[in-house]
Amino acid sequence: MRKAIYLGRPPYIQDYYKKDAAVLFDETGGNTGNLAFQYAVATHLRSDVPVLHWGMNAKQFRSSGDIIVLPLANQLGCHTNLASAAAKLKEIDLPVVGVGLGAQAASLDADVELSEGTRDWLDTIAGLSPTGGPNLGVRGAYTQVQISKNGWPTASVVTGCPSNFINFETDFIDRIAAGFQRKPALIAVAAGIPYSQHLAKLEANLADIVTATGGAYIVQHGLEMLRLARNEFDALPAELFTLCQEYIQPGSSPGEFRAWCRRFAYAFYDVRAWMDFLQRFDFVVGTRFHGAMLAIQAGVPAACIAHDSRTYEMCQTMNIPVCLNTEINLPLTPANLLEHFRFDADEFRESRRQLLASYVALFRDAEIELAQPLVSFAAS
Repeated sequence: MRKAIYLGRPPYIQDYYKKDAAVLFDETGGNTGNLAFQYAVATHLRSDVPVLHWGMNAKQFRSSGDIIVLPLANQLGCHTNLASAAAKLKEIDLPVVGVGLGAQAASLDADVELSEGTRDWLDTIAGLSPTGGPNLGVRGAYTQVQISKNGWPTASVVTGCPSNFINFETDFIDRIAAGFQRKPALIAVAAGIPYSQHLAKLEANLADIVTATGGAYIVQHGLEMLRLARNEFDALPAELFTLCQEYIQPGSSPGEFRAWCRRFAYAFYDVRAWMDFLQRFDFVVGTRFHGAMLAIQAGVPAACIAHDSRTYEMCQTMNIPVCLNTEINLPLTPANLLEHFRFDADEFRESRRQLLASYVALFRDAEIELAQPLVSFAAS
């Protein structure tokens, strides 16, 4: 077996209570949802696998192991330029297995446009396959097609997101199905960002549901959003405070919006605490995939409102309840919310079984030893 190295950020933030939002934003890679798949990958590997960061030199990597495991997200798109990461992988020159890679475009009908640096990064990773076969576990068929169109038709296999395999039990699936049969009374929202103005009415509607049910507004992305959840209002420039206020609670006064945030806005820096918190709710909904996925893994009914290819692809691949934002009939209310989503326990269970088999095979083919709980779960 090869000696694996986990390359990336730690799966949870140490001493996060001591840090301000700017530091936490940086340490989570700009999105607390990243912690979901990072935590998943870290728990899937043996506990003695070293966690190394990109700043270490090539000699340190080569002395620590002989194959890199790379937790990935939606790196394939015009929004990235991964030239420096490509150069680092070339310098390290170890085989690579990447998991969770996704392509991002406006819709599944459009092809991704890659910068020269990101294309080099894809070429570099695919060229570092330990077997000459697939070494990329991707979020869905769309991403797999995009990788093929960019010159690597056999480099990837569909595994979904590693966060789909956080909970190694099976009874939580039936709890979710039962929850979809009841009108939710307490609702949490996986919150979006104020720069998506085409979602402004929807986001304000979701915030109203939080208010009406006494729920929670859980933020993931955007420094300004993290600051709202940490009572750091004075660190927000006036124009950004107003932008958030008009996006989340249009018509409120500054004082009312501050009070609302202090009552309802949350952010999490350890997915274990995040999932524990979610278990108090009847339903979780919003535009953030990992906010919904962590609820699912905690046995809480959840659904995603998709507005781009990355979210819709993941939901389709893993049978997470989803509705396109253009298909939502506003206003959403606790009474009509479930009319927009469906959850089929058998479909979810079967897709999860198939994806897990592909996920485990990706590691086994690369001669990477997995943690025993995952191995036992995959064999059950």
